[in-house]
Amino acid sequence: MRRTRSFKRIGRQTRSARQKHTSRSFSVASIVEEGQDAICYIDFSKHRFYSNGHLRQLCPTLTTQTFVSLEALTHYLLRSFVRHGADSTQITHLIHELVECASVESPSMTSRRLQFDDRTLQLIFNFTRTPRGVFIMWRDQTEIVQFEERKNAFLAELSHDFRTPLTAIQGYTELLMARHETSKKSYHMLEQVKQETERLNRLVDNFLDYQKLSYSAEQLTVTTFSLRPLLEDITKSYQSMSPSHNVTYTAPDVIVQADETKLRQMLHNLIGNAIKYSPDGGTVHTEVENRAGTITLSVSDTGIGIPEDALPYVFDEYYRVESSAHQSIKGTGLGLRICKRIAEAHGWGIHAHSVYGEGTTFTIELHDRQMSPTIHTSE
Repeated sequence: MRRTRSFKRIGRQTRSARQKHTSRSFSVASIVEEGQDAICYIDFSKHRFYSNGHLRQLCPTLTTQTFVSLEALTHYLLRSFVRHGADSTQITHLIHELVECASVESPSMTSRRLQFDDRTLQLIFNFTRTPRGVFIMWRDQTEIVQFEERKNAFLAELSHDFRTPLTAIQGYTELLMARHETSKKSYHMLEQVKQETERLNRLVDNFLDYQKLSYSAEQLTVTTFSLRPLLEDITKSYQSMSPSHNVTYTAPDVIVQADETKLRQMLHNLIGNAIKYSPDGGTVHTEVENRAGTITLSVSDTGIGIPEDALPYVFDEYYRVESSAHQSIKGTGLGLRICKRIAEAHGWGIHAHSVYGEGTTFTIELHDRQMSPTIHTSE
């Protein structure tokens, strides 16, 4: 909100300055200097750089000046940023992005986080067409990042404290199951304990993952693996856990690059949701297809479905559908939000399609490596 107000103020000042002054360079310099935040402006057309006093307090080397060429301007920016402790490779990529975005009609670049000496700064971009350039607002986020780091350390410790007893319960349960295979009643009860322990593990994963502000590609542990064995394992667990549902899958022999733990978590969330929102039983089917070179993974059910007006919001945090059919079904409203976060961190798309009263399908668009014609099914 503050960013929006600041840039609106800049816009008003720009218009006012253009009316009052015939010199555009003087107008831009006035706008930048009068800014209440640390602000700079890069004019790629005339190879000029403008900074205000707030920015010069953060980075004394960034002073207002004109250069003989765009190359001289970008070299100055690179040298100045690196002098303040920024990574040269990251800055080179950042400057290249800025130059590219300044020349397109609708730049997608909005902000970047940058490490300067012992501080973490957020750079917020607002591109202009005439002249061709960019306003950059600088925000010191050092305290926010330090808080995030402390929070992540706490969550890592909490995760360990949760999982240690759960792992022990699951291990001892499996040992007892092996010793009571001949007793159907005891074996069934122990199987239920094991399944509930696994479910509690997934709930802990969801809770801890949700506490993270966001996922990024750097936070994933990406490996290359076959998708079919993962689906087979998950499907089998739900076949025994929910005998009133027909839980099946169809999958080619496809190799994917992903964080296997996160993909497993996503599938548990989607299949678990499909079962939960099919209270009268029915079919829950997971299917992998090759659609024009893109691998799609879909989870479909024949349950109560989602009203059309609720579909745009199903990935929002804490969102619960308010229809009469959904009111009696408990949930946290976090599972689908976490699925979207995991998908976005991988660069995947995730979509929902539903017919109220007939069922729902969630589709994930994966990046594929190779596909063989062999099809495996479980029914």
